[in-house]
Amino acid sequence: MSYFPTIAGVALAAVAMAAAIPASAQDTIKIGVLLIDSGPLASLRETETKAVNLAIEQENAAGGVLGKRLEADFISYPGTPDAAVDSASRAIQKDGALFITGMVTSAVAPALIAKMPALNGIIVEAMARADVLTGARCSKDYFRITETDSMVMRAVSQFVADSGLKKWDTISVDYAAGRDSAARFKALITSQGGSIGKSIFTPIGTADFGTKIAELSNDPGDGLYVTVTGADSINFAKQQAQFGLFKKYKMVLGNSFVIPQTLPAQGESVVGVYETLGFTPSLPGDGTKSFVQAYEAKYPGESPAFTSADQYAAIQMIVEALKKANSTDVAAVRAALSGLKANTALGDIEIRSEDHQAIRPVSINEIVTGPDGKAAFELKSIETGSNIIPPVEPACRM
Repeated sequence: MSYFPTIAGVALAAVAMAAAIPASAQDTIKIGVLLIDSGPLASLRETETKAVNLAIEQENAAGGVLGKRLEADFISYPGTPDAAVDSASRAIQKDGALFITGMVTSAVAPALIAKMPALNGIIVEAMARADVLTGARCSKDYFRITETDSMVMRAVSQFVADSGLKKWDTISVDYAAGRDSAARFKALITSQGGSIGKSIFTPIGTADFGTKIAELSNDPGDGLYVTVTGADSINFAKQQAQFGLFKKYKMVLGNSFVIPQTLPAQGESVVGVYETLGFTPSLPGDGTKSFVQAYEAKYPGESPAFTSADQYAAIQMIVEALKKANSTDVAAVRAALSGLKANTALGDIEIRSEDHQAIRPVSINEIVTGPDGKAAFELKSIETGSNIIPPVEPACRM
C-alpha cells in the first residue's frame, strides 16, 4: 500500500486549498502598518493612520494597482524591537503582507532589517532618522523615505553659520536618534569653530524637566538645540516657559521638537523657536498641493503634519514600485524601488540605489504668532535633497 499521495489527490487538495482562500485575499496587496500604542510616540499614530487610509483610498478609487486593491494591515505594538519583529512576522507570514511601513523607529529598525531576509518582505520606512540605517547597516530590504540626521544637519549648517552663534547647549531624548542627533550637531558646531557647553540627555517619558531646566539655566550658551519629541516635547516646552529658559538663549533650534501635532498644545511657549521639518503644507510643488488639498478635504479643519506627508509618500513609492515592476514578486518590487523616482507629497524624490536613502528636501521654519493669534509655522528656507544628502557610506554593503 502506497503512503505517497497520487497526482489526482494532490490536484484535489490544491483545489480545496484555493477554495479555502477568500477571493479578497487573492485580489489584494497588503501593506503591514506598524503603529506604536504606548509612550510619547503613541500620539503620532493617528496622523500615520490617516495618511495610510487616504493614500490607499485614493489608489483604490482609481482602480487599484495591477488589477488588485491595496489593503492596510494595521498592527499595534509598544515600540520595542522584539514586538516590532513579532508584528512584522505576523503581518507577512499570517496576513500575507508584502510591505512593512508605519512607525518604525531608529531603535526597532535594526531588528526588523535583520529579520527581513527570513520573512522575504520589504520595509518602506517613514520615521527613523539614524544615519546608520542607510549607512553601515544598509540592507537590500530596507528603503527609507525619511531624511537622515546628517541631512538635517546639512540643512541647518548655513542657517547656524549665518546666526554667528558659537557656544551651544543641547538637550536630547536618551535613545538612538536623540544621541545621534546630538553627536551630529556637535560635529557641525565644532566644524564651524564653535563649541558645545552642556549636552543633556533625558529619558523617554520624562514628566518633570525641572532638574534639566535648572542645569541649562545655569550659565547658558548662546544657542540651544532641542531634540525632545512627542508628548515629552509638550511637557518640556510648557515647563521651560515657567522659568523663561528659552529667553536666556539668543536662538533655540528644534529637531522634531515643534511639529504640527504638538504645536497646538505647546502654543506660545515655543514662539520664536526655529524648527527643521521635512514637510510643511506651504512647500511648493504640484505633488504637495494635491496631497494637502486631498488631506484637508478628507479631514476638515486639519492640515497634514510631516509625519502624515512622509507616510503618504511611502505609500506613493510602494505604488510606483509595483507599477514599475508590473508584479508583486518581492525581488522584482525590490529592484523597482531601488533608484525609483516619483513626484510625491514631498515633491520630487528619488531612492538612491546605492543605499536606498531618499533624496528629498528639508525646510527650516520659525514658530510665529499667526493672524488668528495662535502659534504657527512660517517657512524660512528650503534645502533640496541633492544639496543635503551625504555621500554613500563606504561601509554600506547590500
